[in-house]
Amino acid sequence: MNDAFLAGPLRVRIETCEPSVRDKIAETLALYDRPWDGPFLDIVLDARSVDRGAVMVDGAYLRCARMTVDADGGEFHATTRCGARARSSGAARRRWSIEVPAAAVASDQLEELEDLVGLALTTGWRAAGWVALHAAAVVRDGICPIFCAGSGGGKSTLTAALVRSGWRALGDDKLLLRYAEGGAELRALLRTFNLHPRTREWFPEVGDLTLLPAYSAWTEKRKFRIDRTWPETSAPHARPTHVVRVNRGGNSRRIAVGELARADIFPTLLRQIAIPGDRETAATILATVAKTVGGLRGLDIVVGDDAYCDEDCLAELERALAP
Repeated sequence: MNDAFLAGPLRVRIETCEPSVRDKIAETLALYDRPWDGPFLDIVLDARSVDRGAVMVDGAYLRCARMTVDADGGEFHATTRCGARARSSGAARRRWSIEVPAAAVASDQLEELEDLVGLALTTGWRAAGWVALHAAAVVRDGICPIFCAGSGGGKSTLTAALVRSGWRALGDDKLLLRYAEGGAELRALLRTFNLHPRTREWFPEVGDLTLLPAYSAWTEKRKFRIDRTWPETSAPHARPTHVVRVNRGGNSRRIAVGELARADIFPTLLRQIAIPGDRETAATILATVAKTVGGLRGLDIVVGDDAYCDEDCLAELERALAP
């Protein structure tokens, strides 16, 4: 069974005879629904089940919560905790052989396939000249702040609040960044937000989020299509103007805003990128981020746990973002 999907500047083809494996990979790829103009780089994911799981590699190239990656002779070898494995091959490292333990297939425990697919996409995006950024961004009247925080740090809820206030969203978690002659550019990848069910307490129009598909097995967040509730609020690209470090703090009903020191802008944005151990790749990423932050302002905000109960909670932030 062959299927093709677009994911930003990539065209990804699935080759597998395992329906459940194909469905999980397709579910992941289908989220990347933002239109892009070609040309596209071709990626192949050749997936199959195997009797025994793989032993996890050392992770000299990259180490994540559920995946470790080594690089040998220009090719990648990745393993996950459930014993799934992926290897890249070919001169351009754009064909991936993915093996999933039969036990994981039988029990439908395939969440870690998302990590392997994400690795294939990330290396493809880099080959196309882009850096994957785990951050949120909105744009209005030429102002485009990048919101930086760890998982569960409040990026998605803040982005949704700004969309309700008239901003357009590039995304709440996954973006692509590059620096060209005209300056830094952000590109959107998904129309889907990852919202916690509690969001309904502040934004009732989102409905009962517990009825939506789960973002992953590791969180309560749900996959929420923003344009079904807030039409025409998506933006395909923008030039960033600010880096905003997002913190959560206490029972306050406000968003406190301060300046982010110039020396903190670079590391704040860098923390939103998975930096591999490969020196050449890391150097390219560092150079892109360094060029990007050169023209950006920095803000440091603290979002109170009850901030979104106040309809005017965004006022101080929007004033600080104004030209």
